[in-house]
Amino acid sequence: MSTPPTPQAPQTGPEAGEPTEPQSGGTPGPETPTPGTGETETGDERDENALPAWARAELESTRREAAKYRTRSKEIKTALEAAKTPEEFDQVAARVAELETELHRERLGRTYNLPAVFADLVQGDTDEARDEHAKALAAAYHQRSTGLGSGGLTPDAPTTPTDPAALAALISRGRR
Repeated sequence: MSTPPTPQAPQTGPEAGEPTEPQSGGTPGPETPTPGTGETETGDERDENALPAWARAELESTRREAAKYRTRSKEIKTALEAAKTPEEFDQVAARVAELETELHRERLGRTYNLPAVFADLVQGDTDEARDEHAKALAAAYHQRSTGLGSGGLTPDAPTTPTDPAALAALISRGRR
């Protein structure tokens, strides 16, 4: 793997007979001329346009990354300023736990085909305990009755006629 050669700045500025210009911002820095001397503080002019394309691309990438970190830093600072007290955080955490428990109960109700009334009755401190309780409720709710009888009229039983003549015909004649 070869690394790209380190670029050397071309001879520009007072040594090459060209005037130097400060970069945007106008404040003297390491790459801007020192007032009155005509030379830069580091002794060479840093002209971005004279750099090879790969170096300019790397410089732009580094600047974008630095800008990203600056904006992230501002966002974090804003978030820290809006931070809540530990008591408020505990209240929110308790509310989140309550909502998660309620959601878990509803999901268990759908899983075991329980009516909403029974799903609200599911109890337990952990997910496993709630799951076991929901299974027990489902077993009780969905259990088939093996009771004593059919519990009333059956659909295939003959109906009693409502016509008085038909009712009279049902009465046996031997009673007279």
